[in-house]
Amino acid sequence: MPRFALALFAFALPALPAQQLPGVRMTLITRPLATARGELEARLVIEATADAEVPGDLLSGVNLAVRCDGAELPPITRPGKGGVVPLAAGTRVERALRLPGSALLPSPTHGAVGRVTLALTDHPDVACSLQVAPDPAQVDLAALDLAKTEVVLITNYGEMRLAFRPDKAKGHVENFVKLCLQGFYDGTKFHRVSRGFMVQGGCPFTKDEAAQEKWGSGGPGYAIPAEFNDLRHLRGTLSMARTSDPNSAGSGFFVCHRESPHLDRKFTAFGNLVEGADTLDRIAEVQVGGPTRELPIAPVVLLAAIVLPVKK
Repeated sequence: MPRFALALFAFALPALPAQQLPGVRMTLITRPLATARGELEARLVIEATADAEVPGDLLSGVNLAVRCDGAELPPITRPGKGGVVPLAAGTRVERALRLPGSALLPSPTHGAVGRVTLALTDHPDVACSLQVAPDPAQVDLAALDLAKTEVVLITNYGEMRLAFRPDKAKGHVENFVKLCLQGFYDGTKFHRVSRGFMVQGGCPFTKDEAAQEKWGSGGPGYAIPAEFNDLRHLRGTLSMARTSDPNSAGSGFFVCHRESPHLDRKFTAFGNLVEGADTLDRIAEVQVGGPTRELPIAPVVLLAAIVLPVKK
């Protein structure tokens, strides 16, 4: 279908009634998981299947109804240009709507993940749903049930959801969740990928392309004691990277692509993949190069590590 750049001309005509938009198909899209910190981007797609007219506010304003866990929240509104705009058949308009994450939960201190529905106020059938995690700045690590709290790693290859075993490695779980809450991992890259073995990330130096010689050597500025345990390094096991010093782990982590028994009791396993095995496979199968043949040629970026908190 052809796509046109559309100039917005507001005509001095009465706005069309909300239910009368013949020849127009609309879709509201957003990613399935976000946090209440910062902004969320939703996309409104408007397609003219025939010559049509649409309210100018639909093309230039924002008027969204918001519901969280079934309860109605204040709408998100921004005025548009008004009037009516003609669209020729075949026109496709895609708008990026920047929405405040804080408007998607009942309060800044809301401590649980909310199930949120967004809908065009005048067209309630044009809607999308997502989960919204609390602002990590408002989450008290000490108040969390770490055995039930999860983290979703959002990458440019998909998402991976992780669960934890604080009964086996409490210090490692606390450290990992703390770094996720701080946004430490956001924007880092998986710098070591070995198909049939594991994918590794967590180094802050990977945010800088000019510092590739340091990739894999960075950390949070401290190390944590080893907590070797009887968890096996199976496919999907989450474990901590370290140097030859057993007590050198900091922020580097890896997820096993295949069973790796030679790592058992030598590296601290502290969680496992509960969703996203397809994403793990996609990352493990990227083309690699470099001196060790383990550096992804196209970057594998950890866009965000989102904590899904569950209180004790």
